Amino acid sequence: MTEPTQKEKQIAVLKEHEEELTNYVKSKNSKITTVQYDWESVKTETIGNGTPMGAGKIITIQGGFNKIKDSNFILSFKIDNEELPKISTIALLSSLYIGGTIFE
Repeated sequence: MTEPTQKEKQIAVLKEHEEELTNYVKSKNSKITTVQYDWESVKTETIGNGTPMGAGKIITIQGGFNKIKDSNFILSFKIDNEELPKISTIALLSSLYIGGTIFE
């Protein structure tokens, strides 16, 4: 048996909290009834704040909603010392979109 990769560990943590993530996305617009995640989109990114040191690292995941093909959003999470997502730091990185238009 092989040890899971860091990305696999990150995805596992997010999947454990999928209901929390879904409730968070639904709370952003009352018209959202279902949420779909692109688990392969999970990645670690360094974010900036205008200083050479930057603001640290986050984990992002993309998804869609209401089973609409061109819908999308990006969730972000700060990471802990093991580079796993801290669920309590969930944030929406962009508006909810359908085909490039903000979903209202």
